[in-house]
Amino acid sequence: MNPAAPLTLLSISSADPRLSQLLQAATASGALVAHTSDPSQAQRWLDTLAPDLLLAEPLLLERLQAPTCPVLAWEGDLEQATRRLAAWLPELCVRPQRIVCGDIEADPQAGVVRLRGDDGLRRQAAIPALELRLLGTLLRRAGRVVSRQELLDTVWPPEARPLPRTVDQTVRRLRVGLQPLGLDSRLRSLRGLGYRFDPA
Repeated sequence: MNPAAPLTLLSISSADPRLSQLLQAATASGALVAHTSDPSQAQRWLDTLAPDLLLAEPLLLERLQAPTCPVLAWEGDLEQATRRLAAWLPELCVRPQRIVCGDIEADPQAGVVRLRGDDGLRRQAAIPALELRLLGTLLRRAGRVVSRQELLDTVWPPEARPLPRTVDQTVRRLRVGLQPLGLDSRLRSLRGLGYRFDPA
């Protein structure tokens, strides 16, 4: 995924105006949304698009091969689904606060990371919402090792049930996004332990 790419969301359910409202809000919040009620089409999209997240009606989900991306269940409750989706797409509900760590500022509302240079000028790079949440967790614990499990518990909502390799994939995308600012080298992998972001 391009580091500046939006969250990709695949939705599979029968027609429901409440779900349409949620998908429109997700699109307005910057997500790339694809929707179908056909399980065969959904399977093709899962295989080719590799979405970040699947929002699925449980009965239709049973007709798919086990998806490799996290799954949120659509059970007709718009408020509950909005809260769950907001964990992936914070723009739906609450504008998150900026996180400052030394010369770095992560701004989830703007979708960017800013770096203050020695000359006082600030450069910035666009980073997707999920990668920014992961970076925010690491910045809050700068200089300390954060385990994969802690990242799974902090960055992803509990119902998503992401796999440990999901953390590695997200870190990889975050590193690519940080390269234009030269910050990728500060994000360290510690084999068997987790990740650490080194302050300046």
